[in-house]
Amino acid sequence: MVRQYLVPAVTRALEVIELLSKQDAGMSISEIHRALRLPLSSAANIVYTLKSLGYLERSEEGSRYRLSLKMLGISRRVLDRMDFLGRCHGLLEELSHESGLTVHLAVMREGESIYIDRVANDGFVQFSSYVGMRWLAHSSAVGKALLAFLPDGELHRALKHMTLPKVTPRTITSRRALETQLASFRRLGYTWEMEEGEMGVACVAAPLYGQQGEVVAAVSATGTIQQIPKNRVATTGALVKKYAHLMSARLGGSPDSAHA
Repeated sequence: MVRQYLVPAVTRALEVIELLSKQDAGMSISEIHRALRLPLSSAANIVYTLKSLGYLERSEEGSRYRLSLKMLGISRRVLDRMDFLGRCHGLLEELSHESGLTVHLAVMREGESIYIDRVANDGFVQFSSYVGMRWLAHSSAVGKALLAFLPDGELHRALKHMTLPKVTPRTITSRRALETQLASFRRLGYTWEMEEGEMGVACVAAPLYGQQGEVVAAVSATGTIQQIPKNRVATTGALVKKYAHLMSARLGGSPDSAHA
């Protein structure tokens, strides 16, 4: 059943990449064609495409191809992400235990916040929260944390290109109202939302800082609106902010080094 979803061209391109990853001296198109039993024209088209996109480089004599530094950069980013998660996951577990809530780490990609790690609490009805889930930044506490603590210029540029669709009846769709709320969150040091991304769900979040004082991620605590009523937002925010600072310290950063 799964095989019907495979795209042959993508599969072959990845096979070429995997093959070349084992060949320090690179390979010619003819060698790739023979090793993978691909039609010669297909092998050539794949190699030329990967080279034009910067994933392969050709040797000086022009007959052999090997992986480029772009591939090394991708590998390094994956390793950095694994190291990032490794440093923060234990504290994420502690936050879940202390708060009694489901907690997440998230990063921003193309105007959306994406969960990259999660520790579930059995007392939380799961709704649609899981690792890899994408949320529109303006309707999620993690998205607001990733926005609110940006330098002013970056925040202005981010908001300029964002659309603010209504996700639930409680979602903020006014740019001016969102800007006002983000400014208040910056003073608090944490963010929150009540049923803006999903009815029945509340969330509180705070930013993580890197070595240059830049916002690199956000940590959140999520529960039902009964678990995080309005009168519990401040205490939950203080707790989430404490763990965000601990995680930032493990990454070599701190809010004190952030841009004003």
